[in-house]
Amino acid sequence: MAYTIYDGFVLQAKRALITVSEILKKAEEHPNASTFPTSRLYPDMKSLSYQVNSVTVQTLLVMARLTNQPPPEFNAENDLELSYAEMYERIEKTLKVIEEADREYIVEHAAEVQTMKLGPFEKQLSGYEFASMMQANIFFHTTTAYGILRKEGVPLGKRDFITPFLTVTE
Repeated sequence: MAYTIYDGFVLQAKRALITVSEILKKAEEHPNASTFPTSRLYPDMKSLSYQVNSVTVQTLLVMARLTNQPPPEFNAENDLELSYAEMYERIEKTLKVIEEADREYIVEHAAEVQTMKLGPFEKQLSGYEFASMMQANIFFHTTTAYGILRKEGVPLGKRDFITPFLTVTE
């Protein structure tokens, strides 16, 4: 079977969401867990809650584009303070969208070009181009969430980040 946009984006986004969920579970076991949702790597960076929300929202934006659905509304400028339950709920909602997506539709329509809003700009992008660009963002926010938790003393290692990505078939 050929490697498709579904394999390259959808399944990878799913794995990023699973990684975030798993590192949050480890974080909750830490004595200072209640402080982590508002923790940051650096004062001018956004919080853990924001990172988790960004992984979910950006995945939902691409899934909406690839399945020809309306995109979710969100404000990328504002930081958030979410509870662990709210972060897990967002992850589960996003995983459900992935599970319900029609693989064949995504593969057949990913080359179609649409006008996409990128902040204050609009650009003509195929589903492939949009997914590729957003995947970098999803990995950035996944990595930043991991980094925040490591900085806060959660005992995470490379295996905690990478294990969900080791699944070869789905």
